[in-house]
Amino acid sequence: MVNLIDGDARGCVFMYRYGDVFFCGCTPELLVRKEGTTVESMCLAGTTSCGETEAEKEERAQALMADDKNRREHEFVVSFMRDVFGRNCYNVSIPRNPSIKALRHVQHLCTPVSAQVMEGRSLLSLASQLHPTPALSGTPVGEAMMTLREAESYNRGFFGGAIGYVDGAGDGEFSVAIRSGVFDGEAGWLYAGCGVVEGSNARDEFDEIDLKLKTILSAFSAPQ
Repeated sequence: MVNLIDGDARGCVFMYRYGDVFFCGCTPELLVRKEGTTVESMCLAGTTSCGETEAEKEERAQALMADDKNRREHEFVVSFMRDVFGRNCYNVSIPRNPSIKALRHVQHLCTPVSAQVMEGRSLLSLASQLHPTPALSGTPVGEAMMTLREAESYNRGFFGGAIGYVDGAGDGEFSVAIRSGVFDGEAGWLYAGCGVVEGSNARDEFDEIDLKLKTILSAFSAPQ
């Protein structure tokens, strides 16, 4: 955890212990934050690498912004967020175009979301409606979840879940528990994922997962 915090913390570093098992990671993705009547979230979908130099980083960021496949993948999440926030909030602000969220190993398309929550809507209610986003499940979410249950031969466990807190006033925040791992003292299982849409290339998606795994793998080496 110290290595994650000191070396590659570009988001929320988390750890949850149950018995002798630890679930930990460093996620860049905010699910929802509430402070008073103000709520925030983000649409995080669409990924490229950072390259080796600042020039490569900028070139790949520009290519990501212009890439049709990644923009469509991102828009699935934006549309979902717009619908959920529209049902529960007013003064909803969602920029027309995404920006680049640069991390140590990858860059993402990111669109921030902010709004004022309607009376009677709680943080937990919002979190339950926002989770899982299409970035975790697919779209439409209900149908995609049924397909995943049929197709996947394993339990995702805590991966992709909402991790965070709620205080006594009902404020707090939850992040999406990605870029993570489960460890039991003898072995570890690392988790990362990608978004597969029409136009996806299997090799590119595999390489994307490999880059994302470097976040949790960085915990096993000294910070640079």
